[in-house]
Amino acid sequence: MNKKLKISILILLSILLAIVIARYITDEEFRYFVDTKVLKKELEQDTLSTIEINYESTPSIFAYDKYVAVFSKNSFDIYTQDGVKDTSLDINISKPIVCTRGKYIVIAEQKGKKIYLINGNAIAWQTELEGSIAGVNVNRNGYVSVIVTNTTYKSVVISYNPEGKELFRSFLSSTYAICTDISNNNKYLAIGKVDYSGAIVKSNIEIVSIELAQSDPKKSVINKYESNTGEIVSSIRYTDKDVALCMFNKYIQKVGVNTSEKYMDIDKDALFLDMKLRDRVAIIKKQSSGLFSYEYEMSIKNVNSSSENLYILKNDMPKSMIVSTNLIGINLGTEVQIVNSSGMLLKSYKSKQEIKSLVVGDSIAGIIYKDKIELIGI
Repeated sequence: MNKKLKISILILLSILLAIVIARYITDEEFRYFVDTKVLKKELEQDTLSTIEINYESTPSIFAYDKYVAVFSKNSFDIYTQDGVKDTSLDINISKPIVCTRGKYIVIAEQKGKKIYLINGNAIAWQTELEGSIAGVNVNRNGYVSVIVTNTTYKSVVISYNPEGKELFRSFLSSTYAICTDISNNNKYLAIGKVDYSGAIVKSNIEIVSIELAQSDPKKSVINKYESNTGEIVSSIRYTDKDVALCMFNKYIQKVGVNTSEKYMDIDKDALFLDMKLRDRVAIIKKQSSGLFSYEYEMSIKNVNSSSENLYILKNDMPKSMIVSTNLIGINLGTEVQIVNSSGMLLKSYKSKQEIKSLVVGDSIAGIIYKDKIELIGI
């Protein structure tokens, strides 16, 4: 084969590959065919690794990093994607509230005093607090913030380093802390607060310098955003650029060290919205496809640019959307679709019966039934 022929064949193959890729990206029907028939992304019930559970003990089930954990009767059992129990941890809690980020999971007693930080498959630290725990958060480096109520203050926010050393406390005398997050560079704490004291309900966001909070607390609040009347903050999530995304009932606000701007209004047709993706927001909303028919689409918006990826759901209305740092799990009743942050289908799972619920970690998903969990490794 001469050199010119080889070059011609390579050019032709490159053109064909480019055409296939372009069609895969733009043609939904073609992409579905490739995903299910060529790439074999479709899975079926009873073909995966399984964890047996006792539904009578009402277990709490979580996914984080590469693990699925089953918590019941003070035993926190951690499983790999093969369904093998990695370890069991003694967690003395009856009604857990949790937050996961990467390899960390913080678990506390709701309205109680005990809190634990788990790093992978081991307890990093544990402690007992005065007051009642109302909320917990952990960043991807293991820094923890805890909201405590029922003290002499409306709320107290306590921050810890990954080894469990208390860094400082923020005391709120006239407002209630609703949500918190610590930036990915571990320099800032964002606190979402609501003032219920008067006839007018308002929210505000405070950005606290962790360094100044320890050395000069009076100067530690370095930026503040105040909402309009009736706007209630519900969650906060830091981006990699150390800007806090703050979700209100009608919009999402960006609040940085010295900046504040509205990021987006929340569409009234949005069924699910989640900010847990890394530097992205996932939204599932209903779109009219005819006079009396609808379809559902998921848009994945990059918070640092104007880029947006779309994923069309060719099914009935989704039951839930569960999000981790880089994966989105969509429960459609008898089907689960696992999608990445670029809007590409990774796995499609078909069930013979109604799926109870779903958990998603960074590289694992758990399909939950009454008596078992089927595991999908991503």
